[in-house]
Amino acid sequence: MPRFTVMIIAFAALVVGCTGGEAVNRPAMTQAQALVRIEQLIKETVDAITPKPRLDLYRPSLNINGCFDPTDGGSEDRVVISRSYYLRDIAREQIAEVARQVKQHWEQQGHYIEGASKSGLNISGHSQPDDFLLSLSLTGDNDVLGLGVTSPCIWPSGTPEPSSETSVA
Repeated sequence: MPRFTVMIIAFAALVVGCTGGEAVNRPAMTQAQALVRIEQLIKETVDAITPKPRLDLYRPSLNINGCFDPTDGGSEDRVVISRSYYLRDIAREQIAEVARQVKQHWEQQGHYIEGASKSGLNISGHSQPDDFLLSLSLTGDNDVLGLGVTSPCIWPSGTPEPSSETSVA
């Protein structure tokens, strides 16, 4: 299994239980809206990078996974949406500078940086105000950066499905 695949799976497993989704001030969001927001966060990040990378979708990364052990105490019937891209056409000697640009962009946007490796090449954070998980990671043979975004826990249709039980009066 490629290193990037393992990294994305491990990251997704970690965040599925760690993302919010039912915060009091957070509006309901559908799967389609979450995917639009994911693509917006990715586009905004890539637009802040010089030199401009070529986005290469990591095809298995469009995932819809269950929201297991949600830290917000909400329902496990919700899902998280995630998507990842390789940032291609960045020379090896420019990778550290690009990672610095990504971190700086996220900070300037008011996103919360949760962690960064000592090298600064692996960064994780949360978008504000909607708590999408952001990740930048060195992949493969340490010559390609991967950019991923994962939604908080959401209801597939934006709201809880009606209960199949009927009340008896």
